[in-house]
Amino acid sequence: MRQNRREFLKTSLLGVGISFSLPTALAVGKTENGQSSQLARRRVGRRQIHLDFHTSEYLPNIGEAFSKKQFQSALKIANVDAVNIFGKGHHSWSYYPTKVGKMHPNLKFDLLGKQIEACHEIGVAAPVYFTFGWSHNDAIDHPEWCSRSEDGSLLTNGHFDSSAGPDARKPDFHWIFMCVNTSYHDHVIEQLEELCINYDIDGVWMDIYQVSRPCYCNTCKEMMFAEGFDIGKRDEAIRFLAKSFKRHQESVTRLVQKYHPDATVYFNGCTAINRGAYNFEHKMYEYNTIQDLEDLPTTWGGYDKLPMQSKYFLNAGYPITAMSGKFHTAWGEFGGFKSRNALRYEAAAMISWGANCNFGDQLHPSGKMDLATYKNIGDAYKYVELIENFGIGGLPNARVGVWRTFSAKHDEGTCRMLLESHTNFDIANVGNKDFNQFDVIVIPGKACLEIDDAERLKNFIDSGGGILVIGSGALDKAHQNTLVDIGAKYLGKSEFDKDYLVVKEDIGSGLVKSPFLCYEPALRVAPHPDTKVLATIREPYFSRTYEKFTSHQNTPFKLVDADYPGVIQNGKVIFIAHELDAIYYDYGARLHRDLFANALGILNSRPMVETSLPSAGRISLLHQPDEGRYVVHLLYGPPIRRGKCEVIEDLPTLFKVPVTLDLSKDIKSATLVPEMRMLPIEKVGRKIKVTVPEFSCHCAISLVYA
Repeated sequence: MRQNRREFLKTSLLGVGISFSLPTALAVGKTENGQSSQLARRRVGRRQIHLDFHTSEYLPNIGEAFSKKQFQSALKIANVDAVNIFGKGHHSWSYYPTKVGKMHPNLKFDLLGKQIEACHEIGVAAPVYFTFGWSHNDAIDHPEWCSRSEDGSLLTNGHFDSSAGPDARKPDFHWIFMCVNTSYHDHVIEQLEELCINYDIDGVWMDIYQVSRPCYCNTCKEMMFAEGFDIGKRDEAIRFLAKSFKRHQESVTRLVQKYHPDATVYFNGCTAINRGAYNFEHKMYEYNTIQDLEDLPTTWGGYDKLPMQSKYFLNAGYPITAMSGKFHTAWGEFGGFKSRNALRYEAAAMISWGANCNFGDQLHPSGKMDLATYKNIGDAYKYVELIENFGIGGLPNARVGVWRTFSAKHDEGTCRMLLESHTNFDIANVGNKDFNQFDVIVIPGKACLEIDDAERLKNFIDSGGGILVIGSGALDKAHQNTLVDIGAKYLGKSEFDKDYLVVKEDIGSGLVKSPFLCYEPALRVAPHPDTKVLATIREPYFSRTYEKFTSHQNTPFKLVDADYPGVIQNGKVIFIAHELDAIYYDYGARLHRDLFANALGILNSRPMVETSLPSAGRISLLHQPDEGRYVVHLLYGPPIRRGKCEVIEDLPTLFKVPVTLDLSKDIKSATLVPEMRMLPIEKVGRKIKVTVPEFSCHCAISLVYA
């Protein structure tokens, strides 16, 4: 039987004699002379700041301009209730007196202690940041603590030029990785214990756990050999690193909860989706008491990662925080500012997907807070305070489920098509979710199913559920046989580099009748006699090669259909032979998205939410059973590409936006949020319809049934 998060942590930590409790909602300050010296504070903030402070020894006068009053003023301006403050940064310097580590040589006082005091005095939680995976001066002083590549060189995130002179420009984001299996781990544990003893901490925020970068130092190689891992296989080395990280994470969690049972514990990098599927294969996030979903959409791939991530981790049973930044580009950017409208959109989106909010900043080495930054964030958080109760604590609710493959291209491509077609969806394969809550499950185009998965899906189909399966998603991992009954025999891959689709009437609404290009070819299948063909294939005359080519790009199509189809239907199962999700991720052609939406529409006969928004609009449905309500969130802030950045600048107003709902509860009232204005409800058969008169950026509709 699968364990959920609570069961996992209880069995893992109770097994070593540690009591387990989830972080409390509020922590009350100490009492002096019968009066509280601190305001009550949330353990997990709703409006957070991540205050980076990686300061080199070459910077003078660290913290000399720090003022408790100015620090508190900035947090109040931004309407903040939690801030991650720095214990130890990537340059290895600590910001408090330490007998274990090294205090920054140009810091003359206990900055961390002063910041904690300032935060707690005004009711702001202050989890402590502590670097793990990158620690530059530790690496220089202790080369035996460093991770190594297979050739024995230092493991770095980027090319390490050992011949570079002292004045050569260092690449951005360039650090040496530290090895978890050396005495560096013991050093970190010892310093964390010192921190836990000396300070009233609300949590620890441990940074840089990248399981996709295995270490081949002598210690790791000896341990891999002794524990039976195949050093010659990268996946085995990653599996060993995952095991090593978890051993370390258990030690950190055990230590922190020994001194601070209610403290939050988070290991950053363990929820990332941009380094392959390893975080999810090895459940690297299991020791996190809350999941921070770090994403800087301007330069990390756009605004459509959070919906998928939030739905996954909320269904896994975790509270979540969405983390972006105030920067125009990314971390470490002094003087960079995202527009106020972008901050407001991102904050509203975080709440819409059920997450707490966090914006990253970087404190100036002087210790003085930049008030312009906090005014900008404060504008966003002022709006968040109006809407947060209608998002945080809600759970996604949908009749369309997506089978997460943990291939970023396939999953994100699928989710983008759903988001842009305003299809409400949830994640199907997380926790112990009952498939029967879904009408349709969409399987993206990566072969990922196990035999047990296929059996569960078969039972779902037999009980009346529908399956929309894309490309290789129908196949076993060996790409030999189908695991989903698509009503056809798998023949193999196409011999061509590209091909074309011709859609039939059943699936052709809004599409051209001419053959349209697919940038990757379809899988070849032979449909059974009773299988319905919804679209046919036109092959090119030949693939483009040095010998055979025509014009600038792809070869034109033949004038007759191929002997294998492009889209087929077998009862409640529709199979799209192209990996349409990956194609859409790479090329973004509307024809492909609309084809996908048409195919899904055949199976999705009872959508919970329908609306009419531009394609850049987003819709989210959350259920808050404790409040007796559903909440529909509408978002519109179209991003545009400028240089390497995806920017939101304009927030156009939309008028008379219809929202039609088919819910399982009898809705008593509809209230427009944040205006808190009642909206008329129109009955349309078993559905209800409400109309939003107008909104800019975001609005929500609270639908009360209790």
